[in-house]
Amino acid sequence: MSDAVGQGGPVISQSVRIVADSIARYLVVSPGCADSAEGIQRWWLQSAGGEASLDVVLEGLQMLEKEGIVECRRLGTREIWILRRGAD
Repeated sequence: MSDAVGQGGPVISQSVRIVADSIARYLVVSPGCADSAEGIQRWWLQSAGGEASLDVVLEGLQMLEKEGIVECRRLGTREIWILRRGAD
């Protein structure tokens, strides 16, 4: 896939944007869901018929965090990603 340049921002991989959009769509349907990046990769994306490397999933989650859509919470040693309050 080719890269797309965001207005005034860094070059963002189209695959990262696609994964971020897939995660956001999943959260629209299931706003109470929360999972680790690995769980999101395995269960959320694969159930939607998509696949992505863990690195791309993490970049997509970080993109959504910067956009104010998701937030990351620590649960022991794990990072859990959830829909940000007020984002739904």
